[in-house]
Amino acid sequence: MTETQPTSIFSRIVGLAVLIFCLAGIVAAVPAAENIYVVRDIAVDETAASASDARTIAVRKGQERAINALLRRLVPVPFHNSLPDLDEATITPLVASFQVANERTSAKRYLADLTFEFKRDEIRRLLRVNMLPFSESFGKPVVVLPVFLQEDRAYLWEYPNPWRTVWIDIIDYGLRPQEPDALRDDWAQSLLRPIIVPAGDLSDFKAINAEQAVSLDEAALNALKESYGAAEVQVITASERTEADGTLLLDITQNVAGQLNAAVVQTYKGSANEEELMQSVVFDLVAKIQEDWKRQNVLDFSIENTLAVTTNIKSLADWLAIQQKVEGLSAVTATRVKELSVSQAFWHLTFVGSIDQLTGALAQRDLLLVERDGYWTLDLK
Repeated sequence: MTETQPTSIFSRIVGLAVLIFCLAGIVAAVPAAENIYVVRDIAVDETAASASDARTIAVRKGQERAINALLRRLVPVPFHNSLPDLDEATITPLVASFQVANERTSAKRYLADLTFEFKRDEIRRLLRVNMLPFSESFGKPVVVLPVFLQEDRAYLWEYPNPWRTVWIDIIDYGLRPQEPDALRDDWAQSLLRPIIVPAGDLSDFKAINAEQAVSLDEAALNALKESYGAAEVQVITASERTEADGTLLLDITQNVAGQLNAAVVQTYKGSANEEELMQSVVFDLVAKIQEDWKRQNVLDFSIENTLAVTTNIKSLADWLAIQQKVEGLSAVTATRVKELSVSQAFWHLTFVGSIDQLTGALAQRDLLLVERDGYWTLDLK
């Protein structure tokens, strides 16, 4: 790692003076990153000898459900059977704060929606003590194009497309599983990898049609990805068929634009009701998208590196936005500015995991980390 970087003394002085003068006014304009350690909308409903007793029970059970939801969210599914079974005495010190919404009481009943914030360092320590891998990263959105195949015709924006309707019900209108509590709690949280189902307005009609989606038209899909600021576009087709005994089947293919891997047909069966079957399939596909993202971004605390990078600066706001994006990454444990001018910053990033993971995480925030002749640059895309 080299720290040699030619910079004008005058530029450094001017840049630092401007930074000090403007810092307070600019930082507030940069939005804060979402906190993965906040667990929202834990719906509780308890009855006891009094409303006060019911509230105590609800909060106790609520924080237990909340931390279990958090651990399931952080840890890949194959390790869920190894999650620790925590008692109240262990959970309570891990809670940083909690909030109550939609509170209702009667003489002996208490209902509310609870939100808990947990202490990041303490949760990290708990997971590392139990030797559990975990990921804290939010990704850029995935655009999903639900295409319904029926009688040799593909439907995207056109009617009927019950497949797209179910995606919209779940992604846009918040249709969620209601039981068991664990599943309801998990789905109450924001997605690690947000999903966008285009509204099908005039711009979407002009951007791509059903035939282009099914044929994975590269130009049309790339234009759609750029217009929505997404990381990728997935074309997910569904077609129905019925077995001899009347069982309803749903054949699904899932293609990621730009990937050469041949899509595998997945067949689902279950409810005789078309809508209910489609809902269960969408819940499963969304969960798999989240799980794939989680596995790709597992933090490996056994590897820690420090990288010296140069960043080109167009403005003070530009530099502050880049700093906040980098420092908001869970893999980045420290940053240190070594030299700063009005046009460039030379700084150190300390991070856990591999350089490929860091590069991928930065790309999700529209930052490009590139190595050229032994020197690293980090700039906005």
